Amino acid sequence: MAIDLYRLSVGTFLRQIENLDKLLAKAEAYVAEGKAQESELLAAKLAEDMFGFAKQVQLVSDFAKSVAGRLAGAELPRFEDNETNLAELRARLAKTAAFLQTLPQASFDGAETRDIEVPGRDRILHFVGDNYLLNFGLPNFYFHYTTAYDILRNQGLVIGKRDYVGPV
Repeated sequence: MAIDLYRLSVGTFLRQIENLDKLLAKAEAYVAEGKAQESELLAAKLAEDMFGFAKQVQLVSDFAKSVAGRLAGAELPRFEDNETNLAELRARLAKTAAFLQTLPQASFDGAETRDIEVPGRDRILHFVGDNYLLNFGLPNFYFHYTTAYDILRNQGLVIGKRDYVGPV
C-alpha cells in the first residue's frame, strides 16, 4: 500500500500553518495587552545557540513550501527573511498556504520514488521522495513548529496542547 505523500505533506503543512497562525494571533493580542514587547518576542530563544522566534516561523514556512514543492516537482517560491513583526509573519504563513494550495494532488503521483536534491551549506543532500518527507521534511518542519510554540509558551503566552494540535 502506497502512502499518500500529498496528504502527508500538503495536508499536514496546511493544518499546522493554520494552527501557527492562530498562535501568532494570540501573540498579537498578548502584545496589544502590554504583556510583552513585540521586538523581544520576535527575538526570544529557548537557548543561546538556537534561532529566535521569528526565524523559527520563517523556517516553518520554508520547510512547508520546499518539501511539498519538491515532492510535487514544482518551482519553489523564494521568500525573503525580512519580517519584522507578527503581522508580517502571519502574512508569510498565508503566502505559504496559498502556494501549497496551488499544488495539484496529481503532481504527487510517483513522488515516493522521485529523486530529491536539497542544497545544503557544504553539500547536496540526496533523497528518494518518501524518505525525504518522512525522515527529513516532516521532522524539520515539526522541530521548528514545536520550537516556535515552545518559545511563545516560555514567554508567558497562555497556550496549551489544544492550541498546538488544533481541532481534531
